[in-house]
Amino acid sequence: MIRKNFSVYMIAMIIFFVQVINSDNSKETEIKDLAGTWTGYGASSEVRFRHKLGLLTLTVKHKTEFVFVVDKNGKIDGEGSITYDLEKNTSGLDDLVASVHSLMAMAKVPGTGSAIADKMGEGVRNVKGVTQIQYDAPHLKNGPELRHFKFKGKINKGKVMNRFGKFTESLYIEIEEVKDFNLIGGKPDNVLIAEYEVNKVKTEAKFPCWSPFINGPGVVRKGPGKVHIAEFQRKGEHRNNKNVWQEYSYVWLARQVNPESE
Repeated sequence: MIRKNFSVYMIAMIIFFVQVINSDNSKETEIKDLAGTWTGYGASSEVRFRHKLGLLTLTVKHKTEFVFVVDKNGKIDGEGSITYDLEKNTSGLDDLVASVHSLMAMAKVPGTGSAIADKMGEGVRNVKGVTQIQYDAPHLKNGPELRHFKFKGKINKGKVMNRFGKFTESLYIEIEEVKDFNLIGGKPDNVLIAEYEVNKVKTEAKFPCWSPFINGPGVVRKGPGKVHIAEFQRKGEHRNNKNVWQEYSYVWLARQVNPESE
């Protein structure tokens, strides 16, 4: 009799644990578990221009920090800040200019240098106040630029690639592309200004702020304790089908810092 009762007890316990597991894996319960406050950070690097001979490479970069709230239905509302920068690699151009300067020096000595060097040297010397080629490659006119932004998103469920490169059924965060940015104080400003200079002539070029989030899922996984973590990483070339844009890399990570209580 004791053995029979023990078997019935064990069967009841197994049924109970199976029900608990199935309940924990339901979509509604999982999304509720993700409700609360999240914080995150991210970065990107993208080559926007590379000369075919390697004379000049321009790479835009950003760093971002953000916070958002998830409700029990998976709706996301958040805000953040982003810092933009523009890096330049002028090693190829530096070498070329050094060669030109050598030709210009030769052009000053009678009977030396080619006609091309003579013409190049004469052309530069005809610019008032310029005795050699002078340049400053494109850079952000005002240095690194800070902007604030707001964003929305949603938690969904489906097959996504996890951090091990395998497709699994998982919850994931999708954040909409940010299109509106503000300066400190709230003034709208979606424009960055690049500046470059050749032989004391400065030129400015405007280009738009870009979103810290691009299309793709931030895969959710369990973290320490009761919190969850979402991770996003994407690499590629010619983003948005822009042929002049080269390789890019975007990453962001968010942590649930304050789960919403039941």
